[in-house]
Amino acid sequence: MVAIADTSNPQNQNRRDYSSFPLAGPGSSSGGGGRREEEGEEESRGRRGVGNNILAGFNTRTLAQSLDVELETARRLQQNQHSRFFARVERGRRLSLPAPRSRSRSPYAGRQRQWGREDSAENGVEELVCPMRVKHNADNPEDADVYVRDGGRMNIVNRYKLPALKYLGLGAERVILRPRASFVPSWRMNAHAIMYVTRGEGRIEVVGDEGRSVFDGRVKEGQFIVIPQFYAVVKRAGEDGLEYITFTTSDNSYRSTLAGRQSVLKAMPEEVLRAAYRIDQNDARQVMRNREHDTLILPPSSSSLSGSGRYNQDQQQNVTSLLVQVA
Repeated sequence: MVAIADTSNPQNQNRRDYSSFPLAGPGSSSGGGGRREEEGEEESRGRRGVGNNILAGFNTRTLAQSLDVELETARRLQQNQHSRFFARVERGRRLSLPAPRSRSRSPYAGRQRQWGREDSAENGVEELVCPMRVKHNADNPEDADVYVRDGGRMNIVNRYKLPALKYLGLGAERVILRPRASFVPSWRMNAHAIMYVTRGEGRIEVVGDEGRSVFDGRVKEGQFIVIPQFYAVVKRAGEDGLEYITFTTSDNSYRSTLAGRQSVLKAMPEEVLRAAYRIDQNDARQVMRNREHDTLILPPSSSSLSGSGRYNQDQQQNVTSLLVQVA
């Protein structure tokens, strides 16, 4: 297999030397992550310091909540692999991949934006009229691009809502998370981001493209944090909610997610997921399907207090059994 990487692509706003972005691999290579406590409970169970697996950089409990899987499943996703480049298929099993689907040519294909290029077609009116509008209300609930009941909303401002931004190469997002809601783990593929908290407080985790945790802490009103391109981040609101605005260095930034209906893990063939993370069929299906109906914003659930939803259900069953025995 031969692969070519174009580090001079204009969408690459990061360093020019080649850097891999592995979703699987060893959970740690050198050094161990320390265990610490927050709000009286032990967190970071299963955290590892430096590793090639980008999932290993997240707190294990946070990852379990985001994927809605058991803590043990989240640990296996973080540290159950040995090879950094290859996944070994179990003896006697064949790796069957889905056949490629034929795609019909879109009537708008000629007008789709290409990487690093402006649209080839303009309508004339856009050039004369639209650039005159240089103001846009990003706090209008009726203009929200994402709305989740009890979760929050997100308003996106890009070149399509404010065409003047294409001359600046900038964009923005206004996000309001309700108490204990969270934003799915994700990374931007073509932009850096500067996040400024306007109200409330919450916890932010940022993981570098080599699986290294670069920030894990709480932010509050008046603070900002820089999130480079290809750095994965997960945000969780506190008891008073979390409101922020994010400025991006692209007028139309692209995001990849690790959870939700557009998750890259959900898009993988089940056999590939099982081989890459060395998990069984049940765990693979949980990773792929437990969040398939969720969007970018995850509403709060009972898992907010005791790990993942599955973990919490098991706890409740154990407590119920104990009460029955006592009775």
